[in-house]
Amino acid sequence: MSQSKGANTAETSPDAFTEGNWYPANLQEIQQVIGDLANSPNKERLVAVFDFDNTCVFRDIGQAVFRYQLHALRYRITPDRFAALLPTSNATLDSKPMELVVATLVDLYSRLWPFIEQQQVDQAFQQDAYPQFIALLLWFTEKARKHENFGPRYVLPLLAQLLAGFSTTELARLTVEVIGSVQKEPLKTATVQAVFNAPLGTVTTSYEQGLQPFNEMRNLINWLTSVGVECHIVSASTDWLVKASAKELHFAVRPENIYGIRVELEENEILSDKEQPGYPVTFREGKVKVIEHLIQAAPIMIAGDADTDYEMLTLPDVPVRLIINRLQTGIISSLYNDTRFLLQGIDITTGQFRPSSNTIVS
Repeated sequence: MSQSKGANTAETSPDAFTEGNWYPANLQEIQQVIGDLANSPNKERLVAVFDFDNTCVFRDIGQAVFRYQLHALRYRITPDRFAALLPTSNATLDSKPMELVVATLVDLYSRLWPFIEQQQVDQAFQQDAYPQFIALLLWFTEKARKHENFGPRYVLPLLAQLLAGFSTTELARLTVEVIGSVQKEPLKTATVQAVFNAPLGTVTTSYEQGLQPFNEMRNLINWLTSVGVECHIVSASTDWLVKASAKELHFAVRPENIYGIRVELEENEILSDKEQPGYPVTFREGKVKVIEHLIQAAPIMIAGDADTDYEMLTLPDVPVRLIINRLQTGIISSLYNDTRFLLQGIDITTGQFRPSSNTIVS
């Protein structure tokens, strides 16, 4: 990978990587292993692969944009197109009939759509349907993501499809707007609730507020780039949001090296509501497909934090495997005590690294 003239400035020098709250054992291992590989006379192409949400940054940019779009009613899809994105199923969702959940969502959106279409969202905010739509769509995506028949492979593309009608340029501007907004939020969990007639009844859900970069990861990527390692991001958030976030938050990863959930683009790079044919859903084994078929390299380092990263973290023959410890209880937790993995602790209350493998909620 070619290196810019400024690549050896103080910001990207190896010394910059020693700053911050790294667990010292992790810092030493990464510097030693990567340094040896970078200095090897027989080195070939060196590649590092990072998850983005809760790995490079604290919190999730895809979720942040989703709820910002929802609260601001920043939609361009018609009620018919919205309805077509929702399941036609006789299943239940958290003991509530799916057909009724979907019908209610479509009805609420249809009542808000005339105001959205006429760019009169201030009036939409005054409608009873507005808080009900927010609570029910947030609840629906949370429960559908955990449902065995739907799961992340349905919900993650849905979040991208809800952005249909925006151009990639508009999404970049929207992402910057969202980052500016959520960085002002406290790093807390908010709860919303709405009451509907039986059998739907009361729906309650919560979401995480705030977002901030891990400075240590930003410095790590700078350092890797300075010693000749190609850095790539493979994320389960929408592709164009991650590209814009990486740029806005000063992660030195080239846009063409960033992969996320994608939909087909129409003329003038307008997002459609159709998944991109032949492109994997960048979740679990889909991340491995991106590495194997698009990046086409055996990574010397992989970093992640959650179940969605499990398959790429457990690829064979990866010299450095870094896990951000978020105290997860899923399959990723089976790797926490495996000595092949570097476990990096954080303070969940402050969203910052701490010099330990243990994570705390202070």
